[in-house]
Amino acid sequence: MRKFQKAILPNKVYKNNNYRKSTYGGISKYLYFFNHYLLDLNVNEKYNEHIVEIGGGAHQHLHYMSKKNIKTYTIIDSKVFYKDIVKLRSKFKGIRINFIDYKKINLNKLKFKFTRLISSHTFEHFDNFETQFLNLLKIMKKDSLISIALPCDPGIIWRILQYFSYFNQRKFYGWKTFKEKDLDDSRDHLVSAQNILKVLRYYFSDCKSYFFPFIIPVIEFNIFLILRIKMASFHKKN
Repeated sequence: MRKFQKAILPNKVYKNNNYRKSTYGGISKYLYFFNHYLLDLNVNEKYNEHIVEIGGGAHQHLHYMSKKNIKTYTIIDSKVFYKDIVKLRSKFKGIRINFIDYKKINLNKLKFKFTRLISSHTFEHFDNFETQFLNLLKIMKKDSLISIALPCDPGIIWRILQYFSYFNQRKFYGWKTFKEKDLDDSRDHLVSAQNILKVLRYYFSDCKSYFFPFIIPVIEFNIFLILRIKMASFHKKN
């Protein structure tokens, strides 16, 4: 009987810790600058007192924001990025920087409450976004802010961008064809920006959305979707 096996792709980017070079290289670094800029645009600094960033191990949003009111900055990510966090502590000595391995974290035992949650291009990787996101809310203060950046995937502009980024990224990932990148992306982005937005708008009455690079509020014709949510607007529905 013929065997049908899952294809093995040469994804080397995390193994060799090249995520920053592959994502923040070439024209992408300018696009992601605006991604981080919009995440912090007109954010009240009172929310920056105690920050938790989900998936910020490879490249932290901390580099792009005002440090004025930050007391603690906690990063939840894979332990492969721990050395990067140690360097971060040396650079920002006035801020208490914590690191938590996402595989070992127990949110029920984490008594500390945060004033702001930041997630830049992380939630699209969650295999069960709704459940996992709601679970994160237990570590947030009632008067807190949730800042989210997402790729507009699937979308026409995002698709075009992926074609051009392939030529810069293939040396880091080890891809030989664009089809390999497509397959890799299909495994990596588990939930679409459209579905994440639907979930968040269901649970929060104050969920503002911003698009880049076009003002038109349509995911299909943009690259990034930035969301700003007031935790106090959460309303549980039966």
